[in-house]
Amino acid sequence: MATARGNARRRVVAQAKAGSPGDHFLAARGFRKVLALRYTRLPLADVDTAILTEIIERPHPGYRLTSWQGTVPDDLAQTFAASRRAMDDMPTDDSDWGIVTWDVDRVRAAAKAVEQRGDHLHTVVAIDTSNGSIAGFTELVVPGNGAGDGQHYGTAVLPEHRGHGLGRWMKAESIRQASRGYPELGGLLTDTADSNTHMREINDGLGYTPTHTAHQHQLDL
Repeated sequence: MATARGNARRRVVAQAKAGSPGDHFLAARGFRKVLALRYTRLPLADVDTAILTEIIERPHPGYRLTSWQGTVPDDLAQTFAASRRAMDDMPTDDSDWGIVTWDVDRVRAAAKAVEQRGDHLHTVVAIDTSNGSIAGFTELVVPGNGAGDGQHYGTAVLPEHRGHGLGRWMKAESIRQASRGYPELGGLLTDTADSNTHMREINDGLGYTPTHTAHQHQLDL
């Protein structure tokens, strides 16, 4: 906290498993609970490939899927950076992270950070075929050795493209690619705000099962 104040930070954020000693410690030290996060896991051995294929191959008029590993291709970089605003209105309850401004340099730096630690970043996007812009994206990070569990980093659709099932479509394709590309991968992990009912429904429908709940705490300085 002293370091945060010394660096002119506005607040300190911490997270602990619900009901754990850390959860109680934070409350006792003046932190307030601002967000509940629901953690879930999809065991890849349990994936119903027939259902997954049906989701992916169902027509989505006006859209197509594309994907890449690592850094975004140059021809999609600008529209990918612009699509990151899709995360701006995700449910965050009483937490206050502020608005993160994304540009091409930032998305490339994020991909580089994953690469430098030896992991694999996979991105699936839905493209608006009327103009070639990215309407939504989902990101998955797989451990460098291709084993253990992968971690979803974010799934979002721009407001003007919602209501077409793009989130479910993209995530299903991400699951299929992970299952095919990494035979030693055990499962996929994701966390979702408990109040984000839409994304929770997508995850539940794809077979993700709850593992635990965590509380995000915040202390204003």
